[in-house]
Amino acid sequence: MMTDLENAVASHSAERRTETLRKVTDLFVVGAPKFSAEQVALFDGVIGRLAQDADVAARTELSARLAPIDNAPVATIEHLANDDAIAVAGPILKDSARLGDAQLTALASIRSQGHLQAIAGRRDLGAHVTDVLLTRGDGHVARTVAGNSSARLSESGFDKIADLATRDPRLAECVVARADIPPRHLRTLATLLPEPVRQRLAANNPQLAERIRAAVVQAAEDAARSVRNYSSAKETVAAMAKAGTLGDASVMEFAKAEQFEETVVALAALVRLPIAVSERLLLTESVDTLLIAAKSADLTWPTVKCLLMLRTASHLSPQDIEDARMSFIRLKPETAKQGIKFYKLRASQ
Repeated sequence: MMTDLENAVASHSAERRTETLRKVTDLFVVGAPKFSAEQVALFDGVIGRLAQDADVAARTELSARLAPIDNAPVATIEHLANDDAIAVAGPILKDSARLGDAQLTALASIRSQGHLQAIAGRRDLGAHVTDVLLTRGDGHVARTVAGNSSARLSESGFDKIADLATRDPRLAECVVARADIPPRHLRTLATLLPEPVRQRLAANNPQLAERIRAAVVQAAEDAARSVRNYSSAKETVAAMAKAGTLGDASVMEFAKAEQFEETVVALAALVRLPIAVSERLLLTESVDTLLIAAKSADLTWPTVKCLLMLRTASHLSPQDIEDARMSFIRLKPETAKQGIKFYKLRASQ
């Protein structure tokens, strides 16, 4: 075999190099479970060298054979994953355990839609990867991410995919079927589903059908409450501001008492936001945005926790609350003040 290898490397015959690549790959595939890291590294050098000059068909075959192997040669795997030909890169991007989230994020940041589509179908995708996929990917990629139940989405990822789904009924159907969809997005998207789609989902998944029905009812109730009268709340908050009593404690009391209008107006006064923008902080904006606004206004964590509970009607899990607490603690006041400037500018456009 070593003689064949040396002759193949020295040869100008593509056919001979391809045949030797196949033989070396045969040896690796058969013995892979027993090979040490040093032995795998040896195969990596040999296979990688032969694959450099192989044609697309040979690289495609190599990719398909190495993708399912947990200890496949790392450098060869990375080279194949970065191949311009999706027929070569696809099996590695979709199935190889040798690629971590950092590598997948880097590839998703620069490669083609075909590469993104292959990555989107992987099991156990991390939120950093799906953030990039949803930012760069087309509708096919977004639907694949949405339909991948093992893919994790960040809060901003859900915001992005929900926004896309408002203009793509097929994507909306995929998103509402996810068990981890935030309630606020389920309420928004459930109302957009055509009745035939709801009936089909009900027939296939009665539990999901009930979640959609409840979300539609809740959305209707939210819409009924959305026409709010802030006149009284503005008078109350103005009087407190004049008396010098408007601050962290008063916001906490409003939020604890579920006085939504007073909470919105008080937050608007402290952060210096229009009431409509302050209302969005408690209805539709991300948790991170609310944390930035609260920190910029020098609110304390107990008050912020009350705002979160009022904002979500207790839909946040204990772990979500703890994650928010840690984020709020780590957030520096000067960073929050800079962040709220950008938010105000965005909100005004």
